[in-house]
Amino acid sequence: MKKIKNIIIFVIILLTLLITKKCYAETEINIISDKGEIQKDEEINIKVEITDAQIAAFTLEIYWDSSILEYIKGPENSNYSNNRIIYTWVSNTGKNLQGIETEEFQFKVLKEEKANIAVLGEFYNQEGKKLEIDNTNIELEVKKNENSTEETAEVIKYAGESDSASLSVLRLNHEGISPEFQKNQKEYYFVTDTKIDNLEVTAIPESANATVNITGNRNLKIGKNLIEINVISEDKTKEDVYKIYVTKTTNIETANANLETLAVRESMLNPEFNYNITNYNVEIPYEMERVEILAIPQSQKAKLSIVGNNEMKVGNNYIQINVIAEDGITDKKYELNVYRRNEKEQEQYDQEKQYQAERLSAILEEEQKSKSNIKANEVMYNKNFNIFGIICIGILSIIIIIIIIYLIKKQRRKIMY
Repeated sequence: MKKIKNIIIFVIILLTLLITKKCYAETEINIISDKGEIQKDEEINIKVEITDAQIAAFTLEIYWDSSILEYIKGPENSNYSNNRIIYTWVSNTGKNLQGIETEEFQFKVLKEEKANIAVLGEFYNQEGKKLEIDNTNIELEVKKNENSTEETAEVIKYAGESDSASLSVLRLNHEGISPEFQKNQKEYYFVTDTKIDNLEVTAIPESANATVNITGNRNLKIGKNLIEINVISEDKTKEDVYKIYVTKTTNIETANANLETLAVRESMLNPEFNYNITNYNVEIPYEMERVEILAIPQSQKAKLSIVGNNEMKVGNNYIQINVIAEDGITDKKYELNVYRRNEKEQEQYDQEKQYQAERLSAILEEEQKSKSNIKANEVMYNKNFNIFGIICIGILSIIIIIIIIYLIKKQRRKIMY
């Protein structure tokens, strides 16, 4: 009898675990949009929905690509900083609720490209127990309408391609990582004091089934440390490694390896220089075989070296600017992807430039003619106005003289009588 009772209890526990596991598996984080399709430059309102979970409180972190989506505004109980929204929610009664929706977050679509929106969350029930609910990725895809040439956008659930080994989110539990995350940017930098021994790394892959391994973020030593985030695609065909170079120091000021100025002679950096951006594109003329670079570090005691700026070949070239901080340990690498035009491209560029110069000259000449005509008309108007004024004054003077003569004669008649 006792044996049968134990078997029944075991079966009940097993069924409870299976049901619980099933409930967690069915729990989803979804994004709901107020529009099925939108065009570039239009605004879209989205909200996050958590289904099939008994929740009393949660905190969401929302990430996206700011070059494709521009954040406009969100609910009062949300905070926005560095392309991250933190949203908190607590049940009014303190009791568990199911099927929860956030208030709306407003974005604007800037480009006709795919943009990932990653949602991370911590969820708790009324007993204060943390619930295991998977993070999710959402994709905002801009595509052509079948019945129109206009670009439209559709919000869809995104699982990621099986051969993707890229991250959609990379962050630390402390502010200061540089540069800002981009999935194609593989190297980052972080400086900290001696109070931090461990760093929590959040690394979410584009593909939900990709494998992510993080090493080097524990037991940080004084000096230089390396955190590696290894991402292996679901089908095992691709592998990417993201690196975070961490300097742990007793004097953060001596660990400054940022540039104050970066410029290329006769060329423009794309994007515009910012010490927190480490990758740039530059296009140079065919005649330029050597690139002249102006690079000045923020710290006067920092040192730098430039590699690869000589013997530019036609096509793509790579230049690396290495900055070593005053402490001699902390370093930072800035990269220039330089494209040197070939002869045909340079000829077309010069022709286009000459056309633009001629066009500008013609516009300026037309404006000058227009101004001259306006001035001539003004002179003519003033001249005619002056003549008209003289005539009017003359007529008015004659009238006044006639009136005066009439009054004098009238006065004389009165005296005679």
